[in-house]
Amino acid sequence: MAMCCEPALLIADEPTTNLDSTTQRGILDLLKELLADGRRALLFISHDLSTVAEMAQGVIVLQQGREVERGPTTRVLKYPAQPYTRRLLASRPPRDRFLRRLPVDEESPDLEALTLLPQALERRLSELQRQPPLLRVENLQTWFPLRKGWWGKPQWLRAVDGVSFELFPGERLGLLGESGSGKTTLGRTLLRLLTPRSGRILFEGRNLTALEGEPLRRLRPHLQVVFQNPYAALNPRHTVGETLMEPLKVHRLAPGPEERRARALEMLHAVGLGEEHFHRLPRQLSGGQRQRVAIARALMTRPRLLICDECVSSLDVSVQAQVLNLLLDLQERFGLALLFISHDLAVVRLMSDRVLVMEGGKIVEAGPVTEVFENPRHPYTRQLLTAGA
Repeated sequence: MAMCCEPALLIADEPTTNLDSTTQRGILDLLKELLADGRRALLFISHDLSTVAEMAQGVIVLQQGREVERGPTTRVLKYPAQPYTRRLLASRPPRDRFLRRLPVDEESPDLEALTLLPQALERRLSELQRQPPLLRVENLQTWFPLRKGWWGKPQWLRAVDGVSFELFPGERLGLLGESGSGKTTLGRTLLRLLTPRSGRILFEGRNLTALEGEPLRRLRPHLQVVFQNPYAALNPRHTVGETLMEPLKVHRLAPGPEERRARALEMLHAVGLGEEHFHRLPRQLSGGQRQRVAIARALMTRPRLLICDECVSSLDVSVQAQVLNLLLDLQERFGLALLFISHDLAVVRLMSDRVLVMEGGKIVEAGPVTEVFENPRHPYTRQLLTAGA
């Protein structure tokens, strides 16, 4: 549509945000084709520094509406002169190493001190797997009806098709795949927000697929979720305090309003917000603050399992780094098991002990994060890693 009038200038405003690596590669290659004849210019607006490095010959860095640095792409991204540019570059998870956390707000980070050696990752995973699994999924299927065929037989979209895996207490399990691969449907099925066609979901030994009504409601506090869009996840008419206290009231986890308020304030501080945010509405918060509130709400019931469904994909790179570090800190502090769903290779690399790769509703590869990223076995995994390189 943008090319219908043969423009001399094409402005691409975050054209690859929220896209998986394969789709993103297709969009970037298309933009390059449109520029190949030299008849038009491109203004490429993005918070993704790797795509900026690929698409631009020159870069302008903005902070709060002001230009803080400009120059050739290679010079600005490799040898930044300004502290803000250096912090932006440090906020993106690297692709050549595994880190304990991201060096947020550090102008000259010591990546060696933050680097996790593969042996340390293997030892941690070995210790986690000595425990009984918190979650065991057996041949899970979630299908959606499409339409009837020629002979009246229904046709099905097999969004989740025979998925099996285990998740251990305190483990961080990454779920990686393209858009439409079935990641979100799997997460919603595990939470029983969708009803599976067949298979079993064993949480602490109890089969969630066989539970309904009050028995299922009693288990819900132990399985919580952080959704992708912080702007849609919060009730716009509820203050932050009301949002945080509501789960305690619904699940009868705190007897009185004073205790609910105290626990809400405690959790606000845990996610890096203050008492001054308690009476604010979502529209009075930034995107990063909203996602912190969404994380706080999920943790109010003290769950054993937290599912994060693309929870940082809509945030800019510096806020994304802060939220990722927060999740790592909270996961360790509360001993959570974490299922981290994302299409972002660098983020999954940072957040995972093990990785599941999903294609067409099936798990096509599973293994320790070091093996999946360094020695992928399945062609689809290699395709994802190549597209994101």
